[in-house]
Amino acid sequence: MANIQQQFLSELSDALSTDRKLNTCDREVQNYVDIQKDRLRKKDLLLDYEFTPRGHNPEGREMGREAKDEHYVAKMWTGTTKYTRLLQKNGKRINKKKMNANVWSVVINYLNGQNMGDEIYNCPNCGNPEKIKALTEGCPYCGTSFKMDELYPKVTAYNIVEDYSKEKKEMLKFYLIVSAITFGVLLVLVPILAVIFGGLGAVVMFMLKADPEAIMHMIMLPAGAVAYGIFTAPFMSLFIGGMILFGKLLIGAAKSAPLLATFASHQKFEEELKKYGQDYMQEYFMSQTVAKMKSAIYSEDARELPFYEGEALPSEMKDIVDVFFRGAMDFKSVDVKNDVAYVSADVYTEVLRESNGKARESERIFHVNMRKNLSKKNDLAFSISKFMCPTCGVSFNAYKHKNCPACGNAYKMEDADWVIDSIK
Repeated sequence: MANIQQQFLSELSDALSTDRKLNTCDREVQNYVDIQKDRLRKKDLLLDYEFTPRGHNPEGREMGREAKDEHYVAKMWTGTTKYTRLLQKNGKRINKKKMNANVWSVVINYLNGQNMGDEIYNCPNCGNPEKIKALTEGCPYCGTSFKMDELYPKVTAYNIVEDYSKEKKEMLKFYLIVSAITFGVLLVLVPILAVIFGGLGAVVMFMLKADPEAIMHMIMLPAGAVAYGIFTAPFMSLFIGGMILFGKLLIGAAKSAPLLATFASHQKFEEELKKYGQDYMQEYFMSQTVAKMKSAIYSEDARELPFYEGEALPSEMKDIVDVFFRGAMDFKSVDVKNDVAYVSADVYTEVLRESNGKARESERIFHVNMRKNLSKKNDLAFSISKFMCPTCGVSFNAYKHKNCPACGNAYKMEDADWVIDSIK
């Protein structure tokens, strides 16, 4: 899995502005990227991401947090990067965002670390043995569809969180810039002001017939100001630079404080899930929820998606062209009735909107209601198993189609995964 996060970010840089596919991510990420590209295309927009490795962890590394089932393991990865997003309309830039960031990814691999693509799997429908890698598009004998339509390792979820810290080289560059500005102000602006006020003062003192020695002191004021500037500039640079960094940290802390407070709600949610034998990895659950939410927001009609069971989304969401997840989700309520969990959560984001050639970015909290049948074991969506219509028994790809193509009945996605009832 070495450098898989960097491979994914490299692919993501081109995914929205070209026809390039994401080979290192799973189906859910690819699905919402494709839906987002459709919205951008219909609005005649070009959106580019750029990730440049930076800092102490540019290649990404495993964080030690993981979740497992009997075949696969999901691990957290993180890495530091410079993130740039550029939005263009008809070749004209209408929005640009640059920041230092931490990228958090969930990477799934086979539990034993070996590629299982050549292992034999017996189709549960027709019984024919076949290599797993041949089943990604369905059983070649009977057409049965499976949940597992890719071979791992894969990035199955990611989010980007702004990094307010600075590395040594960034800190040095920052202080050099601050020092240059400080020297410029102290060695240029201060003497100019001293010449102006010193000259005016000398004229006034001469007209008032002041002591010649006092007039000479006033005339020498610019020279003293230059000497003062040379002496104090290094200390002023450190002071001003420190105050700027401190101010940025305060602003970052103020923006992050509401987000940090949300993580306490995850413990209650995790404890409730464990009562029903459900696995839970905080980052994975948040990212998968955000992936579904993004797909619904970018889609022409969210009601056509298999994991969305709510009403049509408000028309104002049609202007949203990018959703930046801020890395926090706050569970407002968790209620379990008849083994079905009903969850209400706030998702903290920044959204980029475009309307009539004008773009604007703003913070937004989406209120999401979800549900899932907890009596069904959660396989983290990466175990191979059959999709089958519970009414007529026909197998079909329920990730892409809500209704069975044979009988028209809807597949109960909450039996296999979380579904969204509303987004506000």
